Amino acid sequence: MGEREGPDPARARDAAALVALMRELRERSGLTYRLLQRRAAEEGMVLPRSTIADALARTALPRAEVLEAFVVACGDGARRDAWLEARRRIAGREDAPAPGRRRVRRLRLLWWLPAAVAVLALAYWAFTPSPAGTSGAGRPSPAPSAADAARGRGGAFSLFEARSVKGATIASVGYRYWDTGDGWYGVEYVMPYSRDDREAYGDGWGGRLLIHYEDRRGRHTEVLAGNPDGDQQAGRDTVRYGMRNVWFEVCDFDGRELRGCQRLRMARK
Repeated sequence: MGEREGPDPARARDAAALVALMRELRERSGLTYRLLQRRAAEEGMVLPRSTIADALARTALPRAEVLEAFVVACGDGARRDAWLEARRRIAGREDAPAPGRRRVRRLRLLWWLPAAVAVLALAYWAFTPSPAGTSGAGRPSPAPSAADAARGRGGAFSLFEARSVKGATIASVGYRYWDTGDGWYGVEYVMPYSRDDREAYGDGWGGRLLIHYEDRRGRHTEVLAGNPDGDQQAGRDTVRYGMRNVWFEVCDFDGRELRGCQRLRMARK
């Protein structure tokens, strides 16, 4: 996409205007959310379809990493710095307090301080853990629900990627985990993706991206994405609980057997 053809991020004066320009950029690209996800993955970036939809539906500033991946996927990577600079400018403007309001905010904070102390004291009394395995009334504590566990979700995604031993299949996946407090973990992986290298087109071998993990029933291996010879495939974004010892592997696959398997390694956070 040429610089003169695309929307100019310097025109954006607030978050809503910047998001409107992002919508225009996506419309000009003609790409679906799935294709944007794939194009970002080819550049080593994590950009789930759900994240794109959420960013374009809101009027709040997107995260910097989301904006960068989106712009690159839309084909405007040559101007990514201009987009990021527009975001920094708007974020600085929105974070700055309006003149004459700083003292008002300080007074409001002082007014709320006693109430906040009381709420914290009540919360401490109500939620201080009882002895292990019991609730405050001496009953066994229930296992944390999926919703409770999700509140303890971990930090940023890490990108994992690798090629099969002979380099015919390329795979990547974004991954993070969090401790649910029961000896197991919640995990979320996004943009599982595998593709055949161009130099290996027509050799009869496609590829598979595999996930290996352990749950309460034992050890398992599943296919996250399986591309045919000369093609590519993106799998589904997923959140799961009760897992550990999770790792990913890329292999060549001809419909019958796997070969050249290689473990995915962390590329960046």
